[in-house]
Order: sequence, then structure tokens, then C-alpha cells
Amino acid sequence: MIEYPYLPPNRGFKFVPLNDPHMMAAEVARRECAGDSLWPIGIVLVRDGEILARAGNGFNRGSSSKHICPRVVLECSSGTGYDLCKLHDSIGHAEPMLMQVAVDQGIDPMGCDVYMFGHWWCCEPCWKAMIDAGVKDVYVLDDAHERFSRENVFAETLTSSVRSIFFSHAFDQTNLAEMKELIGTLDAMCVELGCSTTIPFRDGPLDELAQEHNEDVLYRWSEQQIPICDVLIAEVSNPSLGVGGEIVLAEKFEKPVILLSKKGIRVSEFVTGNPAVVYHVEYESIMDAVKQVRNVLKQL
Repeated sequence: MIEYPYLPPNRGFKFVPLNDPHMMAAEVARRECAGDSLWPIGIVLVRDGEILARAGNGFNRGSSSKHICPRVVLECSSGTGYDLCKLHDSIGHAEPMLMQVAVDQGIDPMGCDVYMFGHWWCCEPCWKAMIDAGVKDVYVLDDAHERFSRENVFAETLTSSVRSIFFSHAFDQTNLAEMKELIGTLDAMCVELGCSTTIPFRDGPLDELAQEHNEDVLYRWSEQQIPICDVLIAEVSNPSLGVGGEIVLAEKFEKPVILLSKKGIRVSEFVTGNPAVVYHVEYESIMDAVKQVRNVLKQL
């Protein structure tokens, strides 16, 4: 007997196998419509065997959207930190999204069935949205409670696809030792994740730049390196025109940017507002920075 966190009175789930055509359509909706890459869910509305509407959770934004959940970054315990991530608000769950899509398309859900792929239960607001709309039955996979357990879903979605990282940092001699320690510790973590790294103070043409007094050497080097990385990680605690320029290059080459700054440091909105920035890590210590960056990378 499956124990559900919530079930309304006199309601329950019906079950179908993976090869059910309507469940297969819900799987496609999960792949194409869900905007929540951490826990994607697809759902379809069916009447008399015909699929009338489909949707995905994460406000139906689609799989091309990239969202980094701060609850995962900060390792919030279950039941805490929900105020940090509005993407997971109940109005953005798959079930209310499906009801909204139906309304927008002039479809009456009364008497329809719902097929959901990606989860094994529905929360109270989601049940209410479907019941109020007149949904008849809700179908999930016959092994949904196992297939979509927290452990199994996160094993699928919290696996980083990042294989190469470019570190951007200020060349201020007053904090170079501290920066080397931070970047060096982050580098070791990235290597553990299977990522190659490019670090200007280690790999860059700094000696050549000093010898030639050629202002464009570093620029040309960065312009060559950033397009071949998967992610740019920029430490922005200290204002730097060079770091700002590399962030702009990352946007130009459509590379995601993770910002790093010490907690309490004000960072320019021109930097934080760059559309390439996927997350801004504000850290208290080197190990705090490492923890947060690791959890961001797992979601990319």
C-alpha cells in the first residue's frame, strides 16, 4: 500500500504502464514543456481517448530554460527555504499549468482525465485545481512511487554536463594570494567532478604580456579560451574591467556565467543583470564557495 503525503477525500490515482499512449504523451510533455530542470513533470488532458492539452511544471517555460534552484545550492533541509525559489510555487506546478492551458485554449476540463509523468503524487493545491476544474481521474505510472522517488529523480537531474570551466578573476596583487587559494580550491573540486579548468594566473600569457608590453595579448588569449569552455566562473568581489570584459565575452559566445563574491560585497547591477549569469554565489568562506559552486554545477 502506497502512503501518499496528501490525498483528498474519496480520491486516488489510477495506474498505467509506460507504454500507455497517453502516458507516453505526458513523457514528451515533460521533455518539451517542463521549465523545472531539477524535477521536470509533464502532463496531458484527455477526453474520450483524445489529448486536448498538455503542459509542464516550472510555469510551462520549456526545456530550453535553465533554472538553478537556490534551495539545492544552499542544501536546505526538507520543508525549508521555499521562499528562496519561486519557480516551485504551487501555481507553477504541472497540474495548475494544465488547467490554465485548457482555459487559455477554450477547453472545458470537466469530465476529462489527467495523465502525469514525472511524479508519483499531487500536493493539495494541485488536487484542488483539478477537482475545481472537474477532472475525473488522475493517472500515473504503475511504478511512479519508485521511478520518481527523490533519490532517483535527483540521480538523473543533479548530474553536471559541464566538462570545461574558465575562471575569471582580478589581477590585483594585493589579493592575489587569497585569490589563488580560492581558485585553487575550486579547481580541485572541479577536477573531482571531471571538469578541465583554465585559470589565467596559471595558464594565461602573463609572462609574455609582461615581456612584450602588448596590451592585446591577454584579450586575444581570453577570446580564444572562452568559446571553448562550457562555463565561466567569475570572482567579482573586487571591481575589474578585465573580469567584466570576460563576462561580456561569455555572453557573446553564449556561455553560462557563475558569479562569485564575498557575502556583503555590493556587485554592480550591470554585472549581475547580464543575461549570461545563471547564478550569483555569495560566500562566507572558501569552503562555503566550494559547496555552493559544486551545487550550481550539478544543475548545469
